[in-house]
Amino acid sequence: MTNSCWELSKGSGDMKGDFLSERLYSVGRAVVDRSFHTQSGNEAFFAFFGNDVTYSIRRTICDEDYPRILECMENASVGNFRRTVIRMKGVSGELRWILASVRLVLTEGREPLYSMSFSDVFSLESLAYSRQRQLSEYRYLLSLVSDLAFEYSFETRKIRIYMFDCFREIVLFDEELEQWRKNAIDQGYVLTRYIETFNALCRDIQSGVYRFDHELETSVLTEGKTKEFCLFRGITRYDDPDSRKVTGIVSVVSSRSGGKEVNLALEANRDSLSGLLNKRAITAFAQEILDDEPRHSVSFVILDIDDFTDINNGYGHLFGDEVIYTVARIIKTEIGSRGIAGRISGGGFLIVLEEIRDEEDLRSVLRAIRTNIEFSFADRFEKFRLTCSMGVSTYPIDSRDYDELFMQADKALYIAQEKGQNRYVIYDVVKHGPVQKDIGNRIAFLSSKSESSEKLGFVSGLAESLVLGRIPDISVLLEQVRVQFGLDDICVFSGSDMGLMLSCGNAASKSAAYLLENSYTDRFTGDGLFVIDNVNELEGRDDNAFAQLVAQNIGGAVQYLITEDGMIKGMISFCYIDRFNKWSVADINYFAIIGRVISAILKKQAFI
Repeated sequence: MTNSCWELSKGSGDMKGDFLSERLYSVGRAVVDRSFHTQSGNEAFFAFFGNDVTYSIRRTICDEDYPRILECMENASVGNFRRTVIRMKGVSGELRWILASVRLVLTEGREPLYSMSFSDVFSLESLAYSRQRQLSEYRYLLSLVSDLAFEYSFETRKIRIYMFDCFREIVLFDEELEQWRKNAIDQGYVLTRYIETFNALCRDIQSGVYRFDHELETSVLTEGKTKEFCLFRGITRYDDPDSRKVTGIVSVVSSRSGGKEVNLALEANRDSLSGLLNKRAITAFAQEILDDEPRHSVSFVILDIDDFTDINNGYGHLFGDEVIYTVARIIKTEIGSRGIAGRISGGGFLIVLEEIRDEEDLRSVLRAIRTNIEFSFADRFEKFRLTCSMGVSTYPIDSRDYDELFMQADKALYIAQEKGQNRYVIYDVVKHGPVQKDIGNRIAFLSSKSESSEKLGFVSGLAESLVLGRIPDISVLLEQVRVQFGLDDICVFSGSDMGLMLSCGNAASKSAAYLLENSYTDRFTGDGLFVIDNVNELEGRDDNAFAQLVAQNIGGAVQYLITEDGMIKGMISFCYIDRFNKWSVADINYFAIIGRVISAILKKQAFI
């Protein structure tokens, strides 16, 4: 192997790899930033690499090979893959030779991102022969289809209309879309009463409408020889988060009444917007599986698009429809043949998974769905971020009854939303408690809200005490906050070296010197907060701070910056020791208030 990246023009393999399972060839696809932090990934990616890539792929790459992948990243460009072979470590802990393909993804107003595909080198040859055989079978089948196909490229702005003939594609048209439209109208290939329909078809193709169909009488396919009713049905698909293409089918019928029959059985069970099963059908499917009392596990996943009502209200229902369709596409892609999904409410989906090996396998599917949804509209609107929350229950571990399993998944979903959204929660009766039902065994009381009420009461009581002039002892206050919010420690740092001034737990922290280095304070919001759900988020972005926090056994923290007249005076760190946590929005807001109170007390009593 050379120490440089290269353009792969022809696959090569090793006969030693013939015995490997074909599925090992593709070990996933991901989008990362310049620091190799994972932005999104598919199910195969998380299944192969496991938890090590939840935040960064850096630790999976062999140190000796790291310069090669770094060089690929530095030389990658839009629309041009750079490739190299490196050793990477999967969940088995074994280093394998991986073909890494890197392409630059431009996102307006944001730092560059990179699309990476990973393939097992030793499986290339056997997979190539297998795929060639499959392709041959598919081409024979497609040659029997009477419909034409069309494609539109956003890069070339060209439309291709073609038919299949076994091992060849017979191309009828391959020209710029606008020129094709203009010629068709100028030559009279489109009847006057259908010109607007034809223009609407071209606009939908050019603008990448996610799903469309238009029917018109035209001779455009025969260049004026024969007028026929043509139904153009198309879809805009994303093969990668940064690569889209319009594909579709042209059905030719002799008249309106001679159109193709609609599969009424399919239509009765399908949600027309998402293309998934409707609520009645997915419910019946799930109940039927459980009625057979399978010997394998079955997981119920309830997925809810976060703040979907606000999306509809803020961006319009047409965009809301596109969100539904996009989420459905991601779900179908990531679950593949291992399950089935349906839409059960406005922004809600039920996924039934059967072929899941263990909890880690389940998590890989959930991570892939969550991260790809989060990245799906990343470059669409400034400050727009699409996220989802998921709750999961599993047969027969949690229950054997459909209603019980659904309520357990619903409770887990509620917990995920309460903890700040954009996450999944796998139901655990010991951790989350049993679902509470009404006398008819129908309704799950998801939460008594006692915990959130206690926190609100605590913060309100603190505010009342201050208004009445009762300033609490700072050490007592820190301990009360630590207990109330289930923290391991609260540390207060100050001075020119940011040394430890106060602590009420068992952290090994002695200093927060990293605060004054590498522009660390730029990470704080206007409210003076920096939220660390997992300390691994800092790896590759601020290795100095990462090393210091790891040495102090800090797993997660909410940090509050103490300032006075624009000068940094210190920092308060609400932290977890040797554990991670996804901080809830409510807790973060409370820490903003409590941090301000603590800093005010410290200033008043001349500690700072």
